[in-house]
Amino acid sequence: MIGLDTNVLIRWLVHDQLIGGLAEDQAEALESLFAHNVDGFFINEIVVVEIAWVLKQRARLPKAQILDILSIVLDLENAVVQDREVLHAALKSYENFAGDFSDHLIGEINRRQGCSTTMTFDKAAAKSPQFTELRS
Repeated sequence: MIGLDTNVLIRWLVHDQLIGGLAEDQAEALESLFAHNVDGFFINEIVVVEIAWVLKQRARLPKAQILDILSIVLDLENAVVQDREVLHAALKSYENFAGDFSDHLIGEINRRQGCSTTMTFDKAAAKSPQFTELRS
């Protein structure tokens, strides 16, 4: 199995609309890697969070498009995605409530670890039932 870094997946997912230069060659190298690797790929939680961040902050994509792209990543057949079920639950929460994807992943991880809520100063995240706003 081969692990994939965020920058590799971003270039494949957005067909390098964000970066210039050597990106076309890099995209071709990635396509070749996908075509010839029989051992599969590993995508960890941090990579998924970074993808969401890049798509929102750098590409300025709308939430609906970010949701679609993250769904593609989570459902890749030839990839082992770390904590895929947790990431899917966080994605559903992100779809339904304000806040960043990373907020919803934090809330979902905490919920699964037995936390009754996650305290936050983040007003957007606090709109999710997994969070409670800590007021000063």
